[in-house]
Amino acid sequence: MDAVTASLPSALVARYRAVDRELVGSALLDTPSHLDYLAEDIRVRGIVVPLELGFNEQFATLDGNHRIAVALRLGIEQVPVALRRCPAEPRPAHAQPMRPGDLAVLERAFGRS
Repeated sequence: MDAVTASLPSALVARYRAVDRELVGSALLDTPSHLDYLAEDIRVRGIVVPLELGFNEQFATLDGNHRIAVALRLGIEQVPVALRRCPAEPRPAHAQPMRPGDLAVLERAFGRS
């Protein structure tokens, strides 16, 4: 099984981001302007490309730090997420510890495929 797409609570997904893009900028782009542009696009079209959350029993990693920042900014309660199981090793430096309650939610969502 490669990935399963599910709608998950924004607050749960945000716990596994590497950085809060509202607070931490980027050396590659003007983060405030980018987030403003992205917010307008998501306000009009919604989140078109699901965020990606790799997870296992120990940790999770999120690809979609800008999109989750905007979802939180806009008060979007549920976001589309492509869930993938990932190996425990090697553990990425930006991985966040898995919360047991979150693991139960992710396992249920992943099992619904």
